[in-house]
Amino acid sequence: MRKSLVAALLASAAMFASVPAYAQDSAAADAQETVGIADIVVTAQRREEALQNVPVAVTALSSDALDQMRVTNVKNLAGVAPNLQINTQGLQSNPTIIIRGIASGTSNNAVDPKVGIYLDGVYIGRTVGSVFDLADIERVEVLRGPQGTLFGRNATSGAISLVTAAPSGEWGMKATGSYGNYDAWRGKITLDLPALGPLSVKVAYLHDQIEGDQTNLIGGRTLDLSVRDPRFGNLRYSNKLGGRNIDGGQLAARLDASDDFRIDYRFDYTDARAVGRGVQSLGVIPDASGQLLQPIVNLQGLLGGITNESTKRIDNLANATSLEHVVTQGHSLTLNWDVSDALTVKSITAYRKFKQDPYVYDLAASGGLKFTVGQLRSLLLDGGTTLFDPANLPGPNDSFFSLLTARATKQKQFTQEVQFQYTQDRWELTAGVFYFHENSPATDILGILQPVANGKVVGDQAILTAFPVGTPLAPFGIDINGDGVLDARDVNSFDALFGSGTTDTRAINDSMAIYGQATWHVTDKFDLTGGLRYTLDDRQTNIYSIAGGQGGQLGPGKYKAHFDKINFTAIATYRPTDDVTAYGKVSSGYVAGGILSGIPYKPESLIAYELGLKTKFWDNRVRANFAAFYSDYKDLQTQNFIDGVQFFDNAGKAHIKGFEAEVDVVPVRGLTLSGNLGYQDFNYKEFILAGVDVSDVARTTYSSKWTGRISGQYDAPEFSNGGNAFVRLEGRYKSKAPLVSTPITDLAGNVSPLEQYAYTKAYWLVDGRLGVANLPLGGVDASISVYGQNLFDVDYNPFGAPVLSLTTTYDRGRTYGVELGIKF
Repeated sequence: MRKSLVAALLASAAMFASVPAYAQDSAAADAQETVGIADIVVTAQRREEALQNVPVAVTALSSDALDQMRVTNVKNLAGVAPNLQINTQGLQSNPTIIIRGIASGTSNNAVDPKVGIYLDGVYIGRTVGSVFDLADIERVEVLRGPQGTLFGRNATSGAISLVTAAPSGEWGMKATGSYGNYDAWRGKITLDLPALGPLSVKVAYLHDQIEGDQTNLIGGRTLDLSVRDPRFGNLRYSNKLGGRNIDGGQLAARLDASDDFRIDYRFDYTDARAVGRGVQSLGVIPDASGQLLQPIVNLQGLLGGITNESTKRIDNLANATSLEHVVTQGHSLTLNWDVSDALTVKSITAYRKFKQDPYVYDLAASGGLKFTVGQLRSLLLDGGTTLFDPANLPGPNDSFFSLLTARATKQKQFTQEVQFQYTQDRWELTAGVFYFHENSPATDILGILQPVANGKVVGDQAILTAFPVGTPLAPFGIDINGDGVLDARDVNSFDALFGSGTTDTRAINDSMAIYGQATWHVTDKFDLTGGLRYTLDDRQTNIYSIAGGQGGQLGPGKYKAHFDKINFTAIATYRPTDDVTAYGKVSSGYVAGGILSGIPYKPESLIAYELGLKTKFWDNRVRANFAAFYSDYKDLQTQNFIDGVQFFDNAGKAHIKGFEAEVDVVPVRGLTLSGNLGYQDFNYKEFILAGVDVSDVARTTYSSKWTGRISGQYDAPEFSNGGNAFVRLEGRYKSKAPLVSTPITDLAGNVSPLEQYAYTKAYWLVDGRLGVANLPLGGVDASISVYGQNLFDVDYNPFGAPVLSLTTTYDRGRTYGVELGIKF
């Protein structure tokens, strides 16, 4: 139905007008008229400035450049800037964003991200709520390094700012549509309506769908979780893994109330249905939990189970993974008042929310295992002598999770910011106040060694029937009382080890800040900038109910924490010529602490040092920007797994050093060459894990030391009847990256052979496109192109987790298709 809607939409749009499917990027478009690179205006310091003049390491992409690279949401930005990496954690709704070696964090509602994401100046509090698909993006800015003064907390490694297009007040329409392999349909349409007096309106719609590229061998089965939480009920495993079906809409309205006063309203809505990537096992981790799991895996050949185990990519898997459904929407109202030529006051008021329906995700790749409670008892208590008794054998719809993970969550947030910008000949000031409130409930079901009988999760009573009071506890290591047998006081620990637990939580967070940053133009060539921000954070985690669940839980109750922090920025900028900007910068950053799984964790802070150089030369044919940095982290927040259970804590101290380079060259009219290179060297100075300092062997997960990107585009001269041909090729590089934070060892502390697979190998991804743009066709301009992504069909696995087994996910292989567009 949605597919036919897109087709009808594009067909009707073709009768009117729209834009070329692949508009030239700003540098290439400018090169058609003059051989040179166009200036880009950014708001990296919360005011409009030329990219080359701002003393911040920032990459800016125009709407045309985003179209060329097929960027529609945050996930598509991987590699566009040096030291920017974006991985999906299997689940498509929760990207891991890494800037300068530090990842954005966990999806839990009690933990804040470390990369700030902003939409039209509005801070997005949760990574799940940040994956909105936008049909009409005007500009994206990627800011690297702490942005704690002007952008606030939770931007220790950087920030990503997305700016949607404002209405022009003039009639216009643009539409694009594409079709590719895996039955991929994509279409978007934008209508810019004529002004009605002082009011201008613009609307946009986007649809994006693609079939999963991996087959689920247990697709169509259902999992009944009602014994743990009736709200989850029956969840159906998807037949295909890795697919998506997304609809998104935008509305932008502008009221020019007077020459000095403007009101902007924005609304965005995304309805995303997606299925996580297929998860496979690289092998069982030989720790305490693995000692229990390995015999079960070894028996699967006899029991008819599927282990999903391979060190090579497999596309036919048995995953207990259901559909994710996330609905995101947001409203913002921006008032802009030019009080005088020197003073501007801006107010940004916003309300956003998202809802993620209940889903199950097979993070441990164990959905195809077969084992019963009776077999588990036999394995642990009678040496396996009754493993194959008829009463113990699994039925056709029996299964066994090594780790069960299911979740449902939502969030509502309100933000208010009032900003003042004052400008004189010799100095500039940006100051403001900020308030953030969020309320985010979540229900998590977590199970270790969880049997499933006839499609229904086995509850506590059934498990405790198999392991009654008096059962010897020596095999389990959970004897609370030291009496050697299971009794009533051991049940909670026993339930946490075998079977699943349910936790209901609610995060209620408030943050308030006051900030100011001033620049003094000491001379025409030398500036000094200083800024301060004071932040207050009040955090509350309500734990309503616990049955089993993760280790470390304090029990039901309300847990509160309060933090405050002063962050600073100091910059010296020197511009010897109009084409050169050099700067030195010292800044600090801060991520609030909190309580997760009943365990308090402290705030994370850092001080960063940066030297930068921005240049243009060869008659504006070359733009070359460089930055070198060193960052000192204190109480670095990390996510770790111990015996398959996730913990979030402060690792201790770390430092990062590195450099970045970005170069754009227009050697001749029509040809644009671009590239970036990033390097970061991350080292822990202290990393306390389970009471032991492992800083000498610890590493930061998913983060590559080297990243790079190179692209070339040639826009041929116009044909005699108008229009021009173009060709584009680009490649993105990532060096190897660890999948786990510490080496994989056995119970004796020796490095396991599995350690060799605990890395993502280095890889290149090459994309390309070829087409014709701006063709006159019946009074409109049309375009057509063919595209390909991951042209060499590279297998790469950007995500992994040590959850009893070392598991991993592989991203999609080669995709290709054709795209059409029209405009007037």
